[in-house]
Amino acid sequence: MSFPVAPGDLVRVEFFKFPGDLLHYWWEARVVEVREEGVLTLLPQGGVFHHEGKGRRVVLDHDAYVAFFPGAWYSGGPDVREGRVLEYYWNVQTPAVWTGAGFRQYDLELDVRCWADHTCQVFDREEFLAKRPLYPEAWVARAEEAVEAIFRHMREGRWPVLPPGEPLPWMERL
Repeated sequence: MSFPVAPGDLVRVEFFKFPGDLLHYWWEARVVEVREEGVLTLLPQGGVFHHEGKGRRVVLDHDAYVAFFPGAWYSGGPDVREGRVLEYYWNVQTPAVWTGAGFRQYDLELDVRCWADHTCQVFDREEFLAKRPLYPEAWVARAEEAVEAIFRHMREGRWPVLPPGEPLPWMERL
């Protein structure tokens, strides 16, 4: 299964909160690469990240690459400034669904952040545990499996992971 996009396409990326259809955050990105394993998008420096849940907009001071893998319970990639990886941000989510204009998925609270040297850490576990009773049982199992899949993805240096670099302090996130 692949997504019907081509390099240069503009796509809207939407993350919703479960239960319901509350738009949590979104951005518009450009497709930069299409492979059998997925689609790499770019929200460039100067692009705007809209966090509806917090009522904030953030203008990026770096390039944010996010790969979507058909059927995967996570997406993510490197944040880069002037050719240097700042960190990797991986979002645990329901598999991305193509809407005809972009990607839509439910955010499952868990996040994995990795330094440029590929050392990773899980974030927001307490938020996931608090919402766990609301999720379908299968989602809980898949979310927990996704965390391990992300760690494996980084260890193996799979696309779009870049060669290890010098780690920097964590970036400030909303």
